[in-house]
Amino acid sequence: MNDIQENVPLSGRTVVVAGATGGIGEGMTLALLRQGATVVATGRSEERLAGLVAYAKDAGPGTLITHTVDVGDADSESVRAQLSAYGALDGAVIAIGDWGSPERTGILDTSDAEWQSMIASNLTSHFHALRALTPLLSRGGALVHLSGFSAEIPYPFAALVGATNAAKKSLVSSLTAELGGAGPRVHELIIGPIRTRPRAAIGADSPGWFSAEDLGRHAGRLIAGDGSHTKDPLQYLVTRAHGVRTTPPK
Repeated sequence: MNDIQENVPLSGRTVVVAGATGGIGEGMTLALLRQGATVVATGRSEERLAGLVAYAKDAGPGTLITHTVDVGDADSESVRAQLSAYGALDGAVIAIGDWGSPERTGILDTSDAEWQSMIASNLTSHFHALRALTPLLSRGGALVHLSGFSAEIPYPFAALVGATNAAKKSLVSSLTAELGGAGPRVHELIIGPIRTRPRAAIGADSPGWFSAEDLGRHAGRLIAGDGSHTKDPLQYLVTRAHGVRTTPPK
């Protein structure tokens, strides 16, 4: 895995991690702290943010700051006002999302309520987060957004997850085109299954998967502007065997 290195100099850089208390978010937060960043970890629960502080207490040399805020809230101006206290950001990571009900449901059996709930939690929230965080980034900064590989393939009996991932991919791609190189760099990472603490706790783990900390190290390189993929707006990190790609693996 030559494209994901352990050491990325993020000393003096400030990075917001949205969704920092989730399994992927906490791993990415640890990796960014170990690369020296000041990480502003956001989440909707003070209790879960306190748990993150305890989990990350030995991580460093970076500094962890927590801020209770819902970056997916419709009031983007309020979100920006709260986070503007940290100055122009060098990076932002958006690791929010919702798999919806664990029940496998076919498209024809999906209710309007389930549809609206998934659109709100796994698409509209990302639109709000992009709208809130992008203007906070410095011109030389980078936004790193995560979507699942279900954006690329049929996803029977979980089609709403795939549909919202595909829509998020399109949304971020359009944002990149609209900025046209005049604003912060935008990177859409299309990811496969990721090794996280919650998944390991239920026995869902594989050495062939990227870990959440792998994603954090890669995001750190993108934010630092270091490495072979800093000019690639769309990247695929599906399995370790495939590595980091700019086209979907077959």
